[in-house]
Amino acid sequence: MAHGGNIFEIQRKCNIHKDDLLDYSANINPLGLPDSLKTMILHSIEDLQHYPDIHYEELKMAIAEYYCVDKKDIFVGNGAAQIIFDTIHALNPKKTMILAPTFSEYERALKVCGSEIVKHALHEEEDFRVNIQELLEAMDKDIDLMILCNPNNPTSKLLKAEEIKKVLEQAVKKNIYLMIDEAFMDFVSEEESYSMMQSYREYENLVIVRAFTKFYGIPGLRLGFGLCSNEKLKEKISSGAIPWSINTFAAYFGKVLLAETNYVEKTHRWLENEKKRFVEKLKEIDGLKIFSPSVNFILVKILKPNVDVLQLQKKLLEKNILIRDCSNFSNLDKSFFRIAIKDETNNEKFAEALQEAMIK
Repeated sequence: MAHGGNIFEIQRKCNIHKDDLLDYSANINPLGLPDSLKTMILHSIEDLQHYPDIHYEELKMAIAEYYCVDKKDIFVGNGAAQIIFDTIHALNPKKTMILAPTFSEYERALKVCGSEIVKHALHEEEDFRVNIQELLEAMDKDIDLMILCNPNNPTSKLLKAEEIKKVLEQAVKKNIYLMIDEAFMDFVSEEESYSMMQSYREYENLVIVRAFTKFYGIPGLRLGFGLCSNEKLKEKISSGAIPWSINTFAAYFGKVLLAETNYVEKTHRWLENEKKRFVEKLKEIDGLKIFSPSVNFILVKILKPNVDVLQLQKKLLEKNILIRDCSNFSNLDKSFFRIAIKDETNNEKFAEALQEAMIK
């Protein structure tokens, strides 16, 4: 699979009904849909007979209020993927640097526009953390664009805002745009120490990508937004974007965003407690290396000889459990997989199944 969460493909290929599948391949909030979203959809069902607001003013106002940013700097799209593709299309970079491993859609979008791709390898012996000094030294003046995923997917590692500012200073000197994908940043409890959201207006070469998909458990709704203070770039992105790119319910999501403070607090409490407990549980399983996560997903390496991720995936699918094969990520091989963090009950079930699969 090119991505996690493709439960329909598994349903077709393995004859496992999607409702019977315990999906650890997609990093979605296990708290499920916020109650206010369900209410909003039920009350707005008749609005499907009308076009959404093509400018999405109400949604942008809510995003601006929630994140304390300028409404005019916000552009919205059909998930973070559209924001990524639209931004890359507008920049049309000749040469781009990305991390390895990192989210695969950057490379796909870059290939569409014909950009040469330079991959900056992250090292397993450093737990796949970004070495800022190495990154700064690798920044070539011929590069037009650099893309950082923070927290990085699939490594679940964070860069501090102060580290990113060093990269931005170098990028300004060398006339490089920096796109930072913060799709999982809402899961970070001390977000202000890592996000560039509150400093974005200081840099005209910066684009921030955000998504509501993961945190609010709504991958089927498809909603993301971008943030940029560069007027010319915003205009170029806007002029190249598809009109009515998000649907009526996504356009009304601002009401949910401003209403769900309890949901946010509950999510942070769950993750703080369950992340530590689940990681310790996984470390008890022989033959695995667990890379400590910063957010709601974990990178794992199989150390057991003669066992690869395809074999492990097959064994777990026999128990109706799906993991994310990471062998298609650059700089990873068939010994790596990624799993989500869910609720304690499901995590216990998963850990037991994983232990049995590793013994066989």
